[in-house]
Amino acid sequence: MTKKEEKQPTILVADDEPVNRALIERRLQREGYVVLTAQNGSEAVEKALEALPDLVILDVMMPVMDGLEACRRIKECDATRDIPVIFLSARDETDMKVSGLSLGANDYISKPFKAEELLARVSVAIRLKQERDRLRMNAEEARESAELAQERAMTDALTGLLNRYGLQHILAREHAESRRYTRPLSCLMVDLDNFKTVNDTYGHAVGDIALQQIAHILREAVRGSDTVFRYGGEEFLILLPETDLEGATALAEKIRSSTSSRPFGDGERVFNLTLSAGASTLRDDESGNDMIARADMALYHAKEGGRNRVEKAESQEARM
Repeated sequence: MTKKEEKQPTILVADDEPVNRALIERRLQREGYVVLTAQNGSEAVEKALEALPDLVILDVMMPVMDGLEACRRIKECDATRDIPVIFLSARDETDMKVSGLSLGANDYISKPFKAEELLARVSVAIRLKQERDRLRMNAEEARESAELAQERAMTDALTGLLNRYGLQHILAREHAESRRYTRPLSCLMVDLDNFKTVNDTYGHAVGDIALQQIAHILREAVRGSDTVFRYGGEEFLILLPETDLEGATALAEKIRSSTSSRPFGDGERVFNLTLSAGASTLRDDESGNDMIARADMALYHAKEGGRNRVEKAESQEARM
């Protein structure tokens, strides 16, 4: 957006004297500002909430609601509290100025005033607000960028699943929930069988397609409360809150059967895949990583037992 295309600042002028109001309005419009007007403090508060101007100019002495009360209400509202306020008043007492500034006003101009003084103070107030808005916008953009970077750091680019960095965050939360509410927590360690042969035979591009396909199978198989991770290479981990060992084993068998009964590949190069899985449930005396290690050992036994099978971790599982 070019400078000419930038939105002109909007100023709300509240004064019960029509002559004063019209004079200020014309002078500000001559400088390129968009001007809104109000006849009293109550109307000023309503228009400030509706239009969210860049600056409010309030006469102190107005009927219905005076400028001090209008300023207080503007500053108490989350939507308008950051709008700068300039007071105009024929009363020049120090107490009056202190009262206005203590309510959050940015400036105080005594009547009668010169147009040049008013314009100069308006320009300063608008510039300061624009600088604050830019700083706030930059801070929000930086926070969003940091959040996006963190999300990307925890997400596997190929499959869209969370990776091992994301696992540690979710695992800590689920481990704490399991302990706090005395509910079971299980996990599955899943590994594709003989996947190196796929890459060697069809190439890594096709192998990547197969990994995306298995990730889809895993996502479709689990509940909304479960979380699937790409643990590394062709290995995946599934965290299963409120699931005991038998429930985890049943899910693993469902996934194994679904995988072995469907084709993989890109249409021209189609092949079959199987997987092996190890299941474990959190014990009372272990960490989440200990639970995963036992699931990994069960996976090892499944591989040693001939592949395309599910093995449970050793006995003495807690929280049945």
